[in-house]
Amino acid sequence: MSENSKFISGLLLGALAGTALALYLNTEKGKELLASLNIEADHIKEEAQEGYGHVKEGVDELLVKAKNLVKELEQKIAEA
Repeated sequence: MSENSKFISGLLLGALAGTALALYLNTEKGKELLASLNIEADHIKEEAQEGYGHVKEGVDELLVKAKNLVKELEQKIAEA
């Protein structure tokens, strides 16, 4: 099979798959699937935002501890 025929076959297969998907998504089951996927995407987004918040809090706490440690070390060095 030549490169051109492989490309054309892939192009046709992609077009057929896209058409089939578009037809399916226009059915009632397809619309239910899209609604379900949107709900799941919202849940994932919320979980990611919560996780980001927890990580940010942890990093902020570590920064405060590190700054305090640096201050303590500076004081010890100044006293020595």
